Amino acid sequence: MPVSLSELERDEPRLLQLSYPRPDSSYALTILGSLRQLDVDGVCFDPMGKIVMVGKGFRNIVVACMRRGEIVAAKIRRIDYVVKDAAREAAMFRMANEVGVGPRLLGSHGPALVMELIDGEDLTSWLLRLPKNEREEALIVLSDLLKQCFMLDRAGINHDELSDASKHVLRTDRGAIILDFGSARITNRPSNLTSIINYLFHGPIRQVSLETLGMRKPPNELLRRYKSLLSWDVFEEIHRAVLGLRCRREVRNSYP
Repeated sequence: MPVSLSELERDEPRLLQLSYPRPDSSYALTILGSLRQLDVDGVCFDPMGKIVMVGKGFRNIVVACMRRGEIVAAKIRRIDYVVKDAAREAAMFRMANEVGVGPRLLGSHGPALVMELIDGEDLTSWLLRLPKNEREEALIVLSDLLKQCFMLDRAGINHDELSDASKHVLRTDRGAIILDFGSARITNRPSNLTSIINYLFHGPIRQVSLETLGMRKPPNELLRRYKSLLSWDVFEEIHRAVLGLRCRREVRNSYP
């Protein structure tokens, strides 16, 4: 149930939960001020009075909030993380959104950013329990993921954490969603596609990739050529080599 920001300001036990993992009233009020600037109407708590946390990492926590009548996600800097300002991550996030990648970023201010709340399952868990009748869907989701990695590469954005996609990619009703741009950077040598290929053929889902889905690792020479050119034609060769499918040129539209 959402608790309005004005009510939260008067309810210290709930307010202090915004400051994680160490309760600090001054920092909690700073976060509350940022949420107000981002047009958040309320923060969600369970019936026991515990904040609804939908994600947690070493930099941030992610909590459910109400904004303009919709449930959204607020990503809040932890008090024990040295960089309290989320501006750099928000900049990378916006650039990814411009090529149609990531959840929709709704705004950022100080130690908080607000984005759409994604309902999905981590990609690794889904693939490891994949029923045979979902094989075709898995290939479609992975095709979508490869194309998103290509779009990030072409934009010069390196996510930097896609070798372990279990923590950073969700399978949803609209395909794969890449999360968390906190480590992302601009570079002239992006490696998103090669990182995902490494995950597919050397990570925990290697057996699923090779046996259940019948995928094949592309030749190293083809990967080297891709890194050199970052062209659609070479990407399409990799896509066909990995999935055995022709890749349609349509890619996701950028967010308005």
